[in-house]
Amino acid sequence: MSRRGVVTLALAGSLLLLFVAGDAVAGTEELAKAAAWRLGDQISIAGLLYAQGNHDDKVDEIMKAMKPLAEAMQLEIKPFPPRAADSSQTYADVIHYLIQGDGAELGREIGEKFGNAAGTLYEVAVKSNLLLLLYQPGEDQGIGGVIKSRMTEIGMPENLWIGVVNAIDNKVSEAELKDAVFKMHDDVATYLGQQID
Repeated sequence: MSRRGVVTLALAGSLLLLFVAGDAVAGTEELAKAAAWRLGDQISIAGLLYAQGNHDDKVDEIMKAMKPLAEAMQLEIKPFPPRAADSSQTYADVIHYLIQGDGAELGREIGEKFGNAAGTLYEVAVKSNLLLLLYQPGEDQGIGGVIKSRMTEIGMPENLWIGVVNAIDNKVSEAELKDAVFKMHDDVATYLGQQID
């Protein structure tokens, strides 16, 4: 099992213990933030792989790994929309799923159950991964502004996410932007993991 898989299972186990212990309010907030970030990251990556096609084993692996975490949070991950006849329509359907459909609804549920910060972290994880598909130098579909406003709103340290915003502003190449997104995802995950006592 990968290090990320172990982290996911540890988060799920910790959340389950808190719910069982009845201490859900006091101890769950920081865990929920880390779990929300992880869910948003992995579900959006799985969605992009699903839309791309020929990665069904990897998609299944990711979704199976996320199931215990979602169950611990008492959430249901709905399936991706059926693939369309052409890949561009499938991408459009998956993007809709993630930002307006069932995937976005999952983020709203997280926000309602675990607080605005957790819901926002899920949203930023999803939308920043969409940059991997949508970004062109000089065009980020407004995602850079979303990252900056949402992360500032919930008080996430700027050094964790400003690299992506600066990369967008500097119109870096797609490869450089991808590196910045992956670094942000790792840095935020590490930071959130350190907040759990």
